[in-house]
Amino acid sequence: MAESIGLINLSSEQVVKVCEAAENAARRFIFSKVSKNKIVDLDITVDILASKPFVVNVDIDVEFSPLVQNVDVEKLIDAAVDKGLQAAERTLREFAGVNSKSNKND
Repeated sequence: MAESIGLINLSSEQVVKVCEAAENAARRFIFSKVSKNKIVDLDITVDILASKPFVVNVDIDVEFSPLVQNVDVEKLIDAAVDKGLQAAERTLREFAGVNSKSNKND
């Protein structure tokens, strides 16, 4: 992703900012769909592999209260991962000085 937008290296601070942006976007999306008090445990991990090209991974594990019904967990997680990856891409584009063409409805 990063190489295709002209970014060659990331500083440690930039890596942290990309990871935080991805995590926050995924978390906001999940909380927009399910109330915080209905989530028992939420773990969001974002990794950046500094290979060429850069690879951003967003992994989400969530455990809901037994009272939660009618939630397609797989669909929710997939959508949250997409939101996290979009946020990571926007942040990488900002670092590269490239305008993002991603959907800004996060």
